[in-house]
Amino acid sequence: MAAKLIFIAAAALAVVPAATSVVWPGRNGEEVSRTVQLRGPFIEFEQTHERIHLRLAPASAAETGARERIVVRADGYEIAIPLKHGQTWASAELPASLADAAALEISLQP
Repeated sequence: MAAKLIFIAAAALAVVPAATSVVWPGRNGEEVSRTVQLRGPFIEFEQTHERIHLRLAPASAAETGARERIVVRADGYEIAIPLKHGQTWASAELPASLADAAALEISLQP
């Protein structure tokens, strides 16, 4: 009897995750695949649809004042994301011309 209970519990542990992965929608549709060139002290870059999220390495006291904006470029289009004094993250919604580009160039500028 104990062997049957152990077998049923093991089968449930194997079947339930497999069944939920088939039924549960994946995140593949949300992620964007492209070439991204980062110039500057970026730690992290993420894009979901037309929104980007960037995280910067903490700056020294001298560098903090020099970080004024992040510039995103692609195919002749450009946007600037302003930074506040000491800010280490930024998020922005990209216009369609940048969101659909095959490659992005992102740089930190004074």
